[in-house]
Amino acid sequence: MTKSLRITAIILILVLNLTSPAYSEEEEPWGDFLSAGSYYTLLDPDNEVLLQTGRRIYPGDEFLSGENKLYKVQTADDKQQTAQAELLEIVELEVFPWEQLQRELELNLAAAEAEEEKGKTRGKIAIYHTHNAESYVPSEGTDSINGKGGIHRVGAAFAQALAALGIDVDYSEKMHLPHDRGAYRRSRETVLELLAKHPDAIFDVHRDAAPQSAYALQLGNEWITRIQFVVGRQNQNLGINRKYALSLKKIADDLYPGLVKGIFFGRGNYNQDLTPLSLLLEVGAHTNSRPAAERGVSLFSEVVDFYFYGPKAEAAGRDQGQAARRSITGLLFFVATGLVVFFVINAGGFLPAWERLKRLARGLKVK
Repeated sequence: MTKSLRITAIILILVLNLTSPAYSEEEEPWGDFLSAGSYYTLLDPDNEVLLQTGRRIYPGDEFLSGENKLYKVQTADDKQQTAQAELLEIVELEVFPWEQLQRELELNLAAAEAEEEKGKTRGKIAIYHTHNAESYVPSEGTDSINGKGGIHRVGAAFAQALAALGIDVDYSEKMHLPHDRGAYRRSRETVLELLAKHPDAIFDVHRDAAPQSAYALQLGNEWITRIQFVVGRQNQNLGINRKYALSLKKIADDLYPGLVKGIFFGRGNYNQDLTPLSLLLEVGAHTNSRPAAERGVSLFSEVVDFYFYGPKAEAAGRDQGQAARRSITGLLFFVATGLVVFFVINAGGFLPAWERLKRLARGLKVK
């Protein structure tokens, strides 16, 4: 990228920051949080639990469930900390290539530099934490640490998993304490610093406040935490943010069904007005263990890799040879995974399957 284009990009980012709409104290676009250990419960028309979260829920918020049912909040009771939602539709997910989303916003300055430098690195993903203190009670003994909480270990696991896939990662551990409504104002500066380095996407990694069962998922003999996306409704990029979140969920549903528990479209903007390819991740809740959260976010790294640099990139005109190799690898992975799943089911479970494999190996040695 030329020097003049780089300067223009920085000026554009600063203008976006300075021209963000002003809000009163009651209307601040950061979202509200409940006291430690408490959570809101969102109910469907049959009073079945859809969502439990440490975020305050407002009328007009929306929630896309793991089954891709889209609900809209009709009423919210702050005293009971419950909300009622109606079903809007069942969403047929599709993947929107990220280059298409950039074109829709007509902000191609970062894309121009990425095109110039694609021969040097596969791409860049940025990670940070607005709420540095967030922790996991089973692992840290508390839900909050005045400093780098357990969430930083989860962010590091995410960064390491992405790096292992060949992705350049810009992981900021800059502090934005205390954990209050002003944290998003403070982390806004971090987002601007990260954007100046032109990442393909930015993730703000959090943990939620909810019962353990809300996020726990067992895969084989291991427990992981599921992940929830949060998209801010007070945000001029909402349409693109929405398509982006839906695209990632579609890929996650294909790769690891159940890993993404849903998408919460809530009041606030979570600094997503600065870039459309920004997403807030809730990686488990304070009641889950940190290792389970690390395993969950490591699986999610493959979803990110597939969306930005996998087979879909071929159709978007990126490195053709690389995309083809990824397509073949992905196909082999899916075939192998399908065979393993079939073998396990046919054997009656993981332990019987393992015993059958050992008997087969002994038989091959005899021959």
